[in-house]
Amino acid sequence: MSNMIELEEPEATGHQMRDEIRTISDRVRRRRQLRSKIMVTLCAIALSITAVPLFLLLYQLFNRGLPVVLHTGFYTQLPQTPTLITPNATGGVSNAIIGTLVLSLYASIMAIPIGVLVGIYLAESDSKLATSLRVISQTMAGAPSILMGLFAFSFVVRDLHIGFSALAGSFALAVLMLPVIIISSEIAVRGVPNTLREAGLALGAKPHKVSMKIVLPAAVTGIVTGIILAISRAIGETAPVLLVIGGGYINSWKPLDPVAALPLSIYENAKSEWPSLRTEVWGIALVLVVFVFVLSLSARIWASRKQQAR
Repeated sequence: MSNMIELEEPEATGHQMRDEIRTISDRVRRRRQLRSKIMVTLCAIALSITAVPLFLLLYQLFNRGLPVVLHTGFYTQLPQTPTLITPNATGGVSNAIIGTLVLSLYASIMAIPIGVLVGIYLAESDSKLATSLRVISQTMAGAPSILMGLFAFSFVVRDLHIGFSALAGSFALAVLMLPVIIISSEIAVRGVPNTLREAGLALGAKPHKVSMKIVLPAAVTGIVTGIILAISRAIGETAPVLLVIGGGYINSWKPLDPVAALPLSIYENAKSEWPSLRTEVWGIALVLVVFVFVLSLSARIWASRKQQAR
């Protein structure tokens, strides 16, 4: 009998230990679930607070901008100055739309090749030159955008005697885009696994061939995303182009002609004394927001499909 009691005591002790462990684990699990619910609730509250101004802004844009953009002449006509006889005359913003496309195109031609090549160099090199370029690009990324306009005015408009033109505005936007493209390209290239580089080198390929033929295609998704972000930022900037593009009232694709831009049209119409021009601001802003949204969405869809294909 005593032996049976001695055998049952360890078994009972084992059950007690399992019950205690189960109780402790349940208590820890409930505590973690409570913390998780609290954090999720706080994140939802923060998201709601952030979304409220965004939805209010979008509501104002669509509420006031839709009546303006629904007119076909808004996209095809040149702007008109209201008079006492025709106080509601506004015309359209075809010159600003074409000017924005011209500035974005020329700025991309200037900035994308240089930015991508410098980003690849920074990712593949640890030299002092690479360190200096990295510091310069990071400093430029945080610099006020008006400095780019002042630099373009001093260098292109005044020193090179090119004058107020699309070329000067594109140069200002290209300088603004460069640090974004450089930083995003470097991050994308550094994200490529080293095994791909090692495999290319092991097969006897030269380092620059490995970078261009293996690393660059693998990083193209991140690079293109950074390029689209840089273009989206440049499209909405007013300060860099305010001093250099001239605000032309013609539809021109020539780089040496003065051009208009959507952000500049918003600035000029907003300070106008004519109510009709101030009303038109909401339509221009809506066109600009939709344009940037479509551009960013297209880049994300393309990047997602490219990633799935890989």
